[in-house]
Amino acid sequence: MLKNEHGGNIEKVSEKYRIAPERIADFSANINPLGLPRKIKKMISVSTASLTRYPDPRAEQLKKEIAKVYKLKADNLVIGNGSIELIYLIPQALKIKKALIITPAFSEYEAAAGLYGAKIEFLVTKEKDDFKVDFAKLAKLIPKTEIVFICNPNNPTGALFTKKQMRLLMNICGRNGVFLAVDEAFMDFVDDDAGQFTLLRKVRRNKRLIVIRSLTKFFALAGLRLGYIAAHSSITKRLAAFQYPWNINVLAQVIGQEMIKDNEYIKKSREFIRREKRFLIQKLAKIPGIKIYPAAANFIFCKLEQHGRAKSAAALCEQLAKEAGVIIRDCGNFRGLNNKFFRAAVKTRKDNTRLIAALKKALIS
Repeated sequence: MLKNEHGGNIEKVSEKYRIAPERIADFSANINPLGLPRKIKKMISVSTASLTRYPDPRAEQLKKEIAKVYKLKADNLVIGNGSIELIYLIPQALKIKKALIITPAFSEYEAAAGLYGAKIEFLVTKEKDDFKVDFAKLAKLIPKTEIVFICNPNNPTGALFTKKQMRLLMNICGRNGVFLAVDEAFMDFVDDDAGQFTLLRKVRRNKRLIVIRSLTKFFALAGLRLGYIAAHSSITKRLAAFQYPWNINVLAQVIGQEMIKDNEYIKKSREFIRREKRFLIQKLAKIPGIKIYPAAANFIFCKLEQHGRAKSAAALCEQLAKEAGVIIRDCGNFRGLNNKFFRAAVKTRKDNTRLIAALKKALIS
């Protein structure tokens, strides 16, 4: 099993290189750079009085608000303390003994399935195929498993599966009585109409489909922790039975209810990410020795083809942190990837310019 190391560890970098946290530009965590809207900050201040009482044990009002937005029913939803809680809940509650994971992918699918004793099979996509899934091979593996984990858009490659591909995958899993767990943590960042790619509205009738969503990344709630699963009520009942009460704090519930329907913030965020991602890709493309992969989410997946002073992605990460106070995500610990790959989040123009300057110095100077 690979190490479960993730991005966003500013404190570790700050301590190691003796750089004040506020001077660090963190491109390793894929969080909306716009941060919380002003009205939500005010709401947090006003809501502190509610901290003296227990939260709704099952976050029922938050479920209702999410259900309204996506035309679901409240019983189609399970709310989690971040999507990570829900990823671990799935193999536990559904008693999964065989799991199939399409990689490279978020390491916690493997960790969660392994923790509860599942035998894990991997369909490893290849660099030579631009990390595209061989659906013919996948179709042969599905009947041998109990659940398929897939991330759309994928983390770390940023690849987006088409509506046709996901429909094919749902059909194969359905015919074989296999659960399909689709992690859509980055779906809100998709440039075009995310509605044509998400499977959220398919869960009401599909008894094998599980859609995992995060509010942490798009709504910049990394420190508050909030996510949900959308699935058929026959699945959500099984999942909810394994949750402890009061898992979602008062502030997270109140803020989540408002953020999920803040269309102005959603529109502004998508336009901002679209513009800055275009800028970042254009500038990265001009740096010799970096291969850029198509990016559907709010991060860019890259490969070092010419190392310069950096002999690997890990060495590049070390150099950028030490010399520029810039953190990127070394992807060498993702199953199926080697030490040449890294990932960088899309941030503000000021930070993006800082990243480009740091990379130029590291790879060209």
